[in-house]
Amino acid sequence: MVRYATEIDVHFVRKSVRAIGKLAIKIEPAARDCINTLLELVSTKVNYIVQEATVVIRNIFRKYPNKYESIISTLCENLDSLDEPEAKAAMIWVIGQYADRIDNSDVLLEDFLYGWADETVEVQLALLTATVKLFIQRPTKGQDLVPKVLKWATEETDNPDLRDRGYMYWRLLSADPAAAKQIVMGEKPPITAETEKLDPVTLEEMCLNVGTLATVYLKPVNQVFRTARPKKLEDSPALQKHMLPTAVALAELQATTGTRLSSLPARSEPLHDVNNNDYAAAIDAADEFFARTALSSNPFAAAVQNPMDAGGGGGDDHNQQYGKF
Repeated sequence: MVRYATEIDVHFVRKSVRAIGKLAIKIEPAARDCINTLLELVSTKVNYIVQEATVVIRNIFRKYPNKYESIISTLCENLDSLDEPEAKAAMIWVIGQYADRIDNSDVLLEDFLYGWADETVEVQLALLTATVKLFIQRPTKGQDLVPKVLKWATEETDNPDLRDRGYMYWRLLSADPAAAKQIVMGEKPPITAETEKLDPVTLEEMCLNVGTLATVYLKPVNQVFRTARPKKLEDSPALQKHMLPTAVALAELQATTGTRLSSLPARSEPLHDVNNNDYAAAIDAADEFFARTALSSNPFAAAVQNPMDAGGGGGDDHNQQYGKF
């Protein structure tokens, strides 16, 4: 991944950096190694790498709250490299979330606020929330910034989302600061990568077809290659069946429906229709039909057969045709 993240193609590099972040989110034991790798990439000072790494590290902080704060100082050293809205919003979120642990958090936020009017709505929303978090955690540092930002958000904008959030924060802080702290700084569930989760049957099949076009299109192999036969893992004492995607999904389905099932539905089959085997039977029949059609319509089919198959595997006719040895 590190090699991929230092390639020339910018889009490819961004994808590689994101992949490192996804590994950290999905595999907790690998999170520290992934963060060290991201810090190495940030040290390259390449603009788009730094910005992508900032977004990824923000997501890692959301996955593992109150961990890895030691790297915040490294991010703060590269503020000048941030010019994309997503990267700015990510860094502003980090500053607001950890305002009580960053000595000059008010100064950093004020630097971002200088260009408030020219920023995108995404950055403005992040600045609004971060300023409120600063005031909640460090009232003396944020008491001058909060009124100014709330006034901008409620009176000098025509975006309804920004204006509504500004009014919400304003009323929360003026009516019940304790409730505002509980709502804004309350514990939130860690993020997951479930949005990119494949169907468990498809995921298991992808693992058995790495290197084929099926893994590029993220489709079952028989949808990409009509005559291909799906692969399945053979039973083995070393196979941890309970860790397979299909086994995990089956357990979740049983817990949700309260029904005991022996297996998941066939691929591309809806989960609620467990007893419907027509689709799988239709695929088998279609595969058999196309196999026969391909053989009968190919005039060279007989020519590619093994000569030893003729005459019972090498009889007198074979000896006469190819000579005796």
